[in-house]
Amino acid sequence: MDTSNLYNEVLNLFSSVVLIDIQNDRVSMLFDKNQIFDKKEVTYEEYIEMLKKIIHPDYVNDYFKKTSLNELQNNDVSIIKYVKLSSNLAFDNYIDIMKVIEDSKIIVLTLHSALNDGQRVSNDDSAKIAADFIIELENVLNNVKNNDSEVTSKIKYIQNLINEMLSKNDTLLKEYENKVTLEVNKTYKSLLIVDDDTLTRNIFKRVFENDYNIIEAKNGAEAVEIIENNIINIKLDHPENIVGIFLDLKMPVMDGFGVLNYLADKRLLNKIPVVIISADDAKETKEQVYSYAIADMIEKPFNFEIIKKRVNTMISMYMKNNLFNEMIKAQDKGLKKIINSYVKAYLIDYENVNNKIAKYAGILLNKYVKDSGLTLDINAILSALKYYDVSLDSVPRSYLENISKLSNEQRNIVINYPNIGEDIITYLSDNLSEVETMYASQIVKMHNERFDGLGFPKGLQKDEIPMYMYLVNIAIEYGNYMLTHDDNEEIINIISSKSASKYDPTAVALLVSLKDELK
Repeated sequence: MDTSNLYNEVLNLFSSVVLIDIQNDRVSMLFDKNQIFDKKEVTYEEYIEMLKKIIHPDYVNDYFKKTSLNELQNNDVSIIKYVKLSSNLAFDNYIDIMKVIEDSKIIVLTLHSALNDGQRVSNDDSAKIAADFIIELENVLNNVKNNDSEVTSKIKYIQNLINEMLSKNDTLLKEYENKVTLEVNKTYKSLLIVDDDTLTRNIFKRVFENDYNIIEAKNGAEAVEIIENNIINIKLDHPENIVGIFLDLKMPVMDGFGVLNYLADKRLLNKIPVVIISADDAKETKEQVYSYAIADMIEKPFNFEIIKKRVNTMISMYMKNNLFNEMIKAQDKGLKKIINSYVKAYLIDYENVNNKIAKYAGILLNKYVKDSGLTLDINAILSALKYYDVSLDSVPRSYLENISKLSNEQRNIVINYPNIGEDIITYLSDNLSEVETMYASQIVKMHNERFDGLGFPKGLQKDEIPMYMYLVNIAIEYGNYMLTHDDNEEIINIISSKSASKYDPTAVALLVSLKDELK
């Protein structure tokens, strides 16, 4: 079996692969998917210092205790679960699998837990696979180390290790093939043929029965019942998992359009390729059919050689897309937990000042709505307002204090942080109403915009920024000043000095008119 494609799948299991040579005081980053480390080769002391910066403080002591050379030598393989900083500057779950080789060399494989869940491999399964892999590395290293001159790069080195290990281990090769490549055996792929004509069903059955399980339905109602039982209510690895549908349009009880309406309602048309089989080639029929975003439409008489190729390609494409979406959902699920924990801590830390800001914003917004006669969902705005700087911790404070002195790279980090905030809001949408999510996204993105167009991230100006945002931003600045100032008049004068530069003059005038109420 060719292992070249499998190599990439195997490598995707790992976040990083590190070889530590204690005797020669050399640590080689053989693979670093998240690019956490800025050097490919460092001393052991430098490596430890780099780790301290990315491992969550709650795990640091326990991590280094378990990874000491003395501790490792007492076990064949050490498996450690901990939390580490990811490339997106958020803490996430990781597993390290370590093994001592030749008494003074340590190989360390790091697995990203959310990724493995996305590949339908549990954490425990991932650890077992990696542990098997690392045991094999001991033998492989002995073979490869004598040919260092032939190894042109670190990636080539680890690729040689993986390929050699896979080629020598049939059991492990099958394990990877089953759990990592996500190939679905043909017994788990079924075609549903929906047609009231027995002859048509039999012809399609003969053409495809060697590659797929065939499920038949004589009308649309039967098809809907089959889909309910075999898609809605079962897992993807069920023997009757439907991966494609051939659908006639004219049938008794329920016609093909009834089935299409059902599939559209259940949002299945983007998951399962539907091929319409029809003798009706009228333009109106085709337009109506393709409005459902079907995969294809074939007309009688059929050319089955072409149909078979087209259908197989479509099914493969849809299945890969579905598996990819499953991976994304699994990653999102893990990421949501981390982001929700982070946001919860953020809201607790800033609760007092956020309550003050909401109070001042309420006064300003109510006055604005009363005077203008416009409609705003003030309660939703005030509920969303507490997230205004939710991504602040993604930027070093020193950058925010000296923006004019930053390099272009540092400045881009500052400019981008509202976009990170917007990404965070998308992960909170389960906890917010639709209108709260909308306002939270706008507030996060526009909190640093200015009337004169010198703000970020988009450099919006004047009427491009809604009036409610000027009032919200004034409330934020007022609330923050109230933490360190007692003089209401002084704060209003400071904010008023920014009229026509940071704030719309109308918004500043409204603030001034409410200075007694704000006091």
